[in-house]
Amino acid sequence: MPTLREQIIPRRKFLLLLSENLLIAGTHFLGNTLPILDPKGVDFGLGDPASLWLAARCVLLAVLYQVSLSYNDLYDWKVAQNRSELTNRLLHAAGYSLLMLAVAVFVLPEPFEFPVADASWNWKLILLLAVSFVLIYLWRVAFHWFFYRWNFGERVLILGAGPQARYIATMMRENSFAGYECVGLVRTDQDPEPDPEEDAAAPPGERVVGHADELPQLAARRRVARVLVALEERRGTLPVTELLDCKMSGLVIEEKEAMYERIAGKVAVQSLRPSYLIFGDGFAKHPVAGAIKRVIDVVVSLLGLVLALPICLLTALLIKLDSKGPIFFTQERVGQDGQTFRLIKFRSMRTDAEAGGAVWAQKKDDRVTRIGRFLRVSRIDEIPQMVNVLAGKMSFVGPRPERPVFVEQLQQEIPYYPLRHTVKPGLTGWAQVNYPYGASVADAAEKLRYDLYYVKHMSPLFDLNIILRTVGVILFGKGAR
Repeated sequence: MPTLREQIIPRRKFLLLLSENLLIAGTHFLGNTLPILDPKGVDFGLGDPASLWLAARCVLLAVLYQVSLSYNDLYDWKVAQNRSELTNRLLHAAGYSLLMLAVAVFVLPEPFEFPVADASWNWKLILLLAVSFVLIYLWRVAFHWFFYRWNFGERVLILGAGPQARYIATMMRENSFAGYECVGLVRTDQDPEPDPEEDAAAPPGERVVGHADELPQLAARRRVARVLVALEERRGTLPVTELLDCKMSGLVIEEKEAMYERIAGKVAVQSLRPSYLIFGDGFAKHPVAGAIKRVIDVVVSLLGLVLALPICLLTALLIKLDSKGPIFFTQERVGQDGQTFRLIKFRSMRTDAEAGGAVWAQKKDDRVTRIGRFLRVSRIDEIPQMVNVLAGKMSFVGPRPERPVFVEQLQQEIPYYPLRHTVKPGLTGWAQVNYPYGASVADAAEKLRYDLYYVKHMSPLFDLNIILRTVGVILFGKGAR
């Protein structure tokens, strides 16, 4: 199984993050120390404490730039491999970085003040920012050319040649940024003989390369590190002896669902077997992690309510001026272990919005008030839910709480739906940052895939990842209705 870091950040993406941090930090460090680049620069000796402090500040600047890159989805492989989109988004990211840098220098001057000989260091930072983004573009082009051109990833052999095996093989090829290279399919007795013409027309990694009887030899000959079991039916067809030989040879043997989760960031609910959930890793509830999560919820909700007080007062006034009715909207929702609670938000709809009964929210919903549309896009209507967090009914990160009437319907139509209620619901969550607002049973089923992935891999580090991505969602108004 992958480590916690690999669950949250695939290996290739982690390498890109690390290399770009070093590239940006190195550019700023050299720009402030090398006499050939700046005759007035500071000459530090190796190991000088001042030099180490400067290096730390350069790394901090690099993180600042990378936050801007992340906001512009530049760590999404689909964007990263498109050069025209890459150029456009890099320009936007450079602009956001400049604004963030200006705010950081104004608010926190000391950490960003480089020890140069005159007052021109502000211009130097801007120049080095521009140089950094040019180097990032060149590095991105080289990085992706190298990995995509040479298929430099962990080599994987798939046991099975049916629809499920071909689907996961195609998924690995289309998501090569994840760092896996499928070298072929291994047929079992349940799989039909491949059609020579169709097999030859398939991409190299999606062709049948042999039979399960020779699985250990195929794995050794093709230098694979992992074998995926993707059989349509296992009863009486699983080559136990061959798989055991591969396991004893040091290969990783895992089910296709594990690879699907790693690449897609969600659980394959529709094809899931109960045994995978029962015997697989994940779904651990660590007391220490739970205590840390609760402390963060209390501290951040208290701080958030205090800081948001002026916004809340202005919002209350605008709601009263915009339409008749109460300022707050409360509604019964299903929380942890199926217990219901009253969720509180700023009212964004007319008071008669559900006079005819409960309905899903839709795009351009005519029940939303004028100020309500802005509140939803900006997520200001969610601020009062910090009271629910403070009361312990919700957490900052978790599955979104649903209404009892919809929960009853969804539990009957979607397998494993009650599993999302094993943790506290959240203001934001893995499903919210990966999928737009759900407005149907099909949307709920898709969001459940993400919710179960979160429940399975829940940790403070994963929560931090989701919170940072939520900031980007709020800034760009994604998914609001």
